[in-house]
Amino acid sequence: MDFTCNSNNVVNACCPQKVQPHMAPPSVECLKVLSVICTQNVQKVAEFAIPTVDLGIPADTDLDLLTFNVTADPTGIVMRGTLIEGKVINSGFVPVTVVISVAGVALPAVTLNLPFQEETECPGACPGDDLQETTPVIEAVLEPVITPLISIGGVVTLALVTFKVIIRTQITVSRERLVQAGVTVLGDINPDRCTTLQPTSPTSRTVTFFNGNG
Repeated sequence: MDFTCNSNNVVNACCPQKVQPHMAPPSVECLKVLSVICTQNVQKVAEFAIPTVDLGIPADTDLDLLTFNVTADPTGIVMRGTLIEGKVINSGFVPVTVVISVAGVALPAVTLNLPFQEETECPGACPGDDLQETTPVIEAVLEPVITPLISIGGVVTLALVTFKVIIRTQITVSRERLVQAGVTVLGDINPDRCTTLQPTSPTSRTVTFFNGNG
């Protein structure tokens, strides 16, 4: 493609415009900009399930005696993005520190990395486009869920603990284009620019509606 920029405009011969004295004639100015293909606010669910024995909890421990103190680290989040045709693939993990107590006795703290992978549709995007993503914001840290797996003689010998953190980020795919001057601002590409406080531990009450006891 060929473009002619920074040259005088051609004035319509039938309606000539008067040029004021000592004023430079108008010109066509071309700009190279990043044109947005898509921008989306995306939630990512970081989740990890681990057997209780791998957390240092004895196999015959009464699950009702367990309590968890979970703290997420927003500064330690690792996030990667891959741009393919029409889609953005995100992966990474959220680090959390877990302190488990059995009947009020705290066990040594455990550090876990909760992995996530999300796919976001972006029609028209190509692998050669520019991919940007804002700093992730933690929306929620959920209470761990304990799932009994194996019971022998009515005693649970193996259970699974699921940890989950929800984060939010803004994905933007753009492409270099040549345009003429004159734009309209649609909004900030990072809606969380001024966000400083975010939850790092469970803040909402989790209610059990059915406990399997009929």
